[in-house]
Amino acid sequence: MTVSVITPTRLLPDRLSMLVELNQSLRKNDCGVEHVIVIDGASRDDLPAEVKDQATVIATDRPIGQAAARNLGLVIAAGHWITSADDDDWLYPHSIDQRLEAIHGQRGALWSAGYCTDDCKFDPRIVPAGPSSPGDIWRAWPTPKASIPLGPTTLLMEANLLKRAGGWMGLSQGEDIGMMMAVTSMAPGIVIQADVYHIRLHGGQMTKTTWFDDLELLSRRCAWERGQQILCEAQLEYAACS
Repeated sequence: MTVSVITPTRLLPDRLSMLVELNQSLRKNDCGVEHVIVIDGASRDDLPAEVKDQATVIATDRPIGQAAARNLGLVIAAGHWITSADDDDWLYPHSIDQRLEAIHGQRGALWSAGYCTDDCKFDPRIVPAGPSSPGDIWRAWPTPKASIPLGPTTLLMEANLLKRAGGWMGLSQGEDIGMMMAVTSMAPGIVIQADVYHIRLHGGQMTKTTWFDDLELLSRRCAWERGQQILCEAQLEYAACS
């Protein structure tokens, strides 16, 4: 069964070698992996040949942003299961295998996730490993100002579930948090006791820009309220059926 990994990229020169390493890390799994690369406002001619030969590639002539790029990738992805990865990060060996196995071993699960590391520290692991009922991830996030309970890029989910959730939120940032709140509030899943994703720290990250904080809290609020609304609708539906 194929897993599609969606990567939006603007093919910035300082990220090309990291994109190659990301692509190589995806191949360290036993399951079938499709790397879907969405080139955001750049020419596919700039994509390294070793990646081009190992990926499904689409390109836009104008910049459209990460949320739109991820959603376009979702449309063309062939996998029954979906995850995402940024062009400057990489995945641990067999991390996709581990998450897929966890889903198949947990009755009713439609998603799985693990933990992140970065160049300086390990993920705080706010959400403990184990089965997760719909809404548990949102409940572990008391306010938009609090630390995000789980790394959105660690999430591996059923493609149809992600499409029902509306894909990634149409935000300039925090679109992946909004996606995570929707998916994990709509269906049961499981968090595994493993590091599955590594975030590189460098000066070119969005979080290092001077403008990042301008919309960060508002973006988090959009994501937080999305999860809240889905759970409220589920409660109303349950009450109507009782």
